[in-house]
Amino acid sequence: MNKIIFLAFCYLLTFSLFSCQSSNSFRVPGETGLISKNICSEYMNIADSYFELKKYDKAITYYKLAMNDKNLKLSVYYKLGRTYALSKDYVNASKIYSDLLKLDPQNKDLQISLAYVKAMSGEVSESLGMYERLCQSFPNDAVVFENYINILLFLEKKEEAYAQYKIFAQKFPDNANLKVLEEKTKPAQELTTEISDNENNQLPNY
Repeated sequence: MNKIIFLAFCYLLTFSLFSCQSSNSFRVPGETGLISKNICSEYMNIADSYFELKKYDKAITYYKLAMNDKNLKLSVYYKLGRTYALSKDYVNASKIYSDLLKLDPQNKDLQISLAYVKAMSGEVSESLGMYERLCQSFPNDAVVFENYINILLFLEKKEEAYAQYKIFAQKFPDNANLKVLEEKTKPAQELTTEISDNENNQLPNY
């Protein structure tokens, strides 16, 4: 009798086990986290696709969803910042780049990106100081120098802009934007020449 009861118990147990496996509610240990991770990866892929199509509002929505995966969070956060910048939401872009720089303060790309969005958001004076430091840290980066000159011109610092243009022309003689910068700094060149002529005219004759 006991043997019959035991066999019946085993049968019920096996039946229950297979019933659970066939149920949609059953989850293998760790499966929920894996599913969540896969979903977040898909969200990131969707966001990347929207980014390539320049549908930045859609990309932002899906990047935010993808950030639920802690393993993807930093890379997605950077992509989110870049998307904000390209959609001209410079305030949010600035916040993200600032946050990321706290984690990686020597990152050149983050420094340049933050200086750019600061300028575009109207924080031009702060951006100027950042570009000045960037020129010292990365003296062979033409884009950094070019942006620095443009900000100097925007702030009406014409003589400084012309001085930086002369350095730029010496360092990057084949740069495609050299002629454009020359035209932009022309008034400063003329002003510098005029001041120099006036000083020479005022020199005493011996």
